[in-house]
Amino acid sequence: MAYNPNFKPVLLTAEQMEAIKRLQEQEREKSVLKVAPTISAITRGLVDKALKQLEA
Repeated sequence: MAYNPNFKPVLLTAEQMEAIKRLQEQEREKSVLKVAPTISAITRGLVDKALKQLEA
């Protein structure tokens, strides 16, 4: 993977990773093609949602 200065790694607990994997599986089950967003996409969405709530 190429280095991108706009991305930063984030450490998650095992419990947080399991919760995100459960969300990913729920999305896979909803999909007609049985595809799901990546762990990174789910996590970015959750962070965006949390930040918007803080701004409100």
